[in-house]
Amino acid sequence: MEPYMIIAITTGLFFSLRHIVNKYVIENHMSGIAWYYYYTVISVVSFPIISWLISPMVFPSMQSWFYIISSSIVSFIAVLILIYALTIGDVTTAGPVISSKPIFIVPLSFIFLGEFYGYAIIGWVLLIVFGAIMTSWNQGMKFKHVLSNRVLGLFFITTVLMAMVSIFSKPALQELDHFNYMGWWHIVQIPLLLAFMPFVMNKNEKINFRKRWKSTLPYAILENVFLYGSMITLFFALKYSVTLTEALVTTQGVFTVVIGSIISRINPNFLAEKHTKQIYIVRLLGAILILIGVYQILL
Repeated sequence: MEPYMIIAITTGLFFSLRHIVNKYVIENHMSGIAWYYYYTVISVVSFPIISWLISPMVFPSMQSWFYIISSSIVSFIAVLILIYALTIGDVTTAGPVISSKPIFIVPLSFIFLGEFYGYAIIGWVLLIVFGAIMTSWNQGMKFKHVLSNRVLGLFFITTVLMAMVSIFSKPALQELDHFNYMGWWHIVQIPLLLAFMPFVMNKNEKINFRKRWKSTLPYAILENVFLYGSMITLFFALKYSVTLTEALVTTQGVFTVVIGSIISRINPNFLAEKHTKQIYIVRLLGAILILIGVYQILL
């Protein structure tokens, strides 16, 4: 077991905590796009400062600039597509589709990065993906909903783009440490936020933001703590292996099941989620499959 593998699992924990904060805020305080712009503006200002306080600034080479810019732009577009898809389509379809990201990572990392760990590892990755889909299963969902949905194409595009973010990141991380990569990656996000703002922040979103920004400030800070943790650990692990890192990050499904269950028992109204016993059993079985696959990869 390599240290980056433990770091990748830590990334899964941070992602899980982010999902819980995001779900709570969007359900109870602020619309999705306004919330995304709110916490992203904080991150693009603070993350470079924090990163360069930890690690001295290093200017990337032209080749690394290509990968940094490509990764940052693709990530920004992927999130916007996801937010748009969630506003017009079936929210319950998003989780299972996005959980399938390692399926795309395996061929892409082989084609572009030459990563191949044998067919046994691929088998365990597929088991993890199946478990991840189960942990994101929701009330009333049927398997046909995952296979045929009017916004399914948008979710799959988002998933492939998110996979490409990791593929683009690894080459630059061979030159830069993960702190410098984080800093420059977010610098690129600044002009993107400004360029897309007139198109995505309409009048209603701006009104929603002005009414809610003060009350949601603590959540925006908390979201950025978890966001920084998830990205800095992810970029660290991606330097060593995109395939195995992305497989291990799916442990976020396990953490979400556990943390969500604890929160639901303490405060049933916090996440506004009420499911049947059958749904919880499906999610628990999915978590077990993930743990089995992760254990085999860590051996």
